[in-house]
Amino acid sequence: MSISLSKVVVSMSMLLAIIFSLNFNVGGSGEDGWLPPATVVVSIYNRLNNKQLGVHCKDKHTDFGFQRVSVGHMWGFTFYPNPLWFTSLYFCSFTWYGAPVVHYFDIYDHKRDKNACATCVWDIFETGPCRVTDNASLQCYAWNKNHGV
Repeated sequence: MSISLSKVVVSMSMLLAIIFSLNFNVGGSGEDGWLPPATVVVSIYNRLNNKQLGVHCKDKHTDFGFQRVSVGHMWGFTFYPNPLWFTSLYFCSFTWYGAPVVHYFDIYDHKRDKNACATCVWDIFETGPCRVTDNASLQCYAWNKNHGV
């Protein structure tokens, strides 16, 4: 009985050490491999032509509410990626005067963004969102087909 109990204690200790190291990004970083960055900063810039941008971003636990962003200005948020399941997903809806529909986009998707950015800078155009890359070029995406925010 004591042998199996000691195995459980050792196993739990190892599991806690792994969780601790992942939470504090010990032994690796999001830049070079499998661990996400310790924090992620998402910045959303309004690049529309003379139109105020409406933004509503959230994940399944946090709702940032509706934000108004003037032309050339930025709104953003910071979060801690899920270090155990690597499933962080923040999605946003975008509106502006004259747009025929609400546009949706996954502003942070761990599968897509984990090695691309710890500071994710997005320029929002009518044609779609574009992420500013490390060499200051734009990587543009299409709006999601549909998505409820």
